[in-house]
Amino acid sequence: MDEWARGWLEDQRRKGEKCLEIKYIQDKPYVYRSTSVYDKASKSPRKVSTYLGRLTKDHGLVPKGARTPTIQPCTIHEYGNAALLEEESSDLLPILKDAFPGHWQEIVALTFTRISGYTPLSRVNDAWEKLNNGLEIAPSCDPRALSRTLTAIGGDRHAQQQVFQYLSSQSNRLIYDLSFIFSSSDTVNLAEFGYNAEGVWLPQVNIALFSAMDTGLPVMIRALPGSVRDVSTLVGSLAEIAAPGGILVLDRGFVSEKNETALIEAKIPFVLPQRRNSTRYEIRIHLTDHFFYHKRLIHAGKREIDGLTLYLYEDADLKVEEEKTLYRLLEEGEIDREALNVRLKRAGRILILSSVKAEPQEIYQMYKSRNLVEDHFAAFKSLIQADKLYLRDATAVFGHVFVGFLCFYLYCRILNRIKRTGITAHLSPQGLLLKLSKVYAVGAGEERRITEVPKGVRKIAEKLELDIFPNA
Repeated sequence: MDEWARGWLEDQRRKGEKCLEIKYIQDKPYVYRSTSVYDKASKSPRKVSTYLGRLTKDHGLVPKGARTPTIQPCTIHEYGNAALLEEESSDLLPILKDAFPGHWQEIVALTFTRISGYTPLSRVNDAWEKLNNGLEIAPSCDPRALSRTLTAIGGDRHAQQQVFQYLSSQSNRLIYDLSFIFSSSDTVNLAEFGYNAEGVWLPQVNIALFSAMDTGLPVMIRALPGSVRDVSTLVGSLAEIAAPGGILVLDRGFVSEKNETALIEAKIPFVLPQRRNSTRYEIRIHLTDHFFYHKRLIHAGKREIDGLTLYLYEDADLKVEEEKTLYRLLEEGEIDREALNVRLKRAGRILILSSVKAEPQEIYQMYKSRNLVEDHFAAFKSLIQADKLYLRDATAVFGHVFVGFLCFYLYCRILNRIKRTGITAHLSPQGLLLKLSKVYAVGAGEERRITEVPKGVRKIAEKLELDIFPNA
């Protein structure tokens, strides 16, 4: 007798049921009630068995004449991560519906399945089917359909512009930065061979990313032709998408008279830090102001020159560190006394040229905001670079970059939520999505329920003020 059958029988006997017997017929257990009666003919007891029903491991005793209960097929989907993505994209979904009425559902599927890492078009359908469909949409996730979607949205510049204009309207100040992504396709006319900091000689597609200084969110992106170090190739695109209050914050690699002239003629406001060997450091600027930046004392001053403004800053802490370094180099014979005296005059100092007239502290904060955009670029390129852009034409590149931008937008929204709680050292957006994926939505027929929320996930949800678990 099987152990589970023996256990059932013992349980019935403890409940007071008597005379039960299990018989195996064709290796299946059946339950009988066996008693004895006196047989007058044989003058001895005779066993009488009454058939009660079939015994099953899942349903116990199935009475005689009754059907075995059927097990409803269950559907299991990842609920927690899908619910977070739906919540963070709630403001953007109406804009996508309006801008891309024929493709917005496919855009959502691509974005939700790619935010945690690169997902090839051939795997999007499998990844989408794992997620709980709280939006109740029906995207076509066939690879060929998704490929057509990327081309369609890449070619619809006006629709992309609707999305960018909405996002940029939520900010009072935009910060721009420029970078590139490699392409291994020889048919993308946007890709050009050129110098890059990684020292790789491959065709690269130049990218301009626009982020909101006040919200910390990306608001626009553009794939551009030409060299990323030549401002004149960017002027047309920047003029097309620049929003009121937008300021182009560049790095020292853009310092040149040609670039400055191009920006001034195009009337594009800019903030451009100068190289340490710039002759503009010789212009006398009195440090009459001061402020604190992240508890660091900053002395500041400004001076107008040729219609532009030079802003000079001296970081007191940085000055001490640089002076120590310079004297150590002197003792080691790396520099002579003359070089020491020249470099000591610029120790801890930062010189910025700008067409914007503002308080020194405001310009300094814009300059420091470049760290935000640089971090944004690093995260964006990690999301999109996995594909290496094996795309056939510029239109496909635009579509691919746009979907990557939407993934990145959601990534930054989740990151901002984590930053507000101060746990970025222990949790990343991808890590949060992975933890939330432990909560499932289980459906059987018309019945649907959310599985128990693990204690660790519940604590994180409470810290992040996530209201995505019903009855949690």
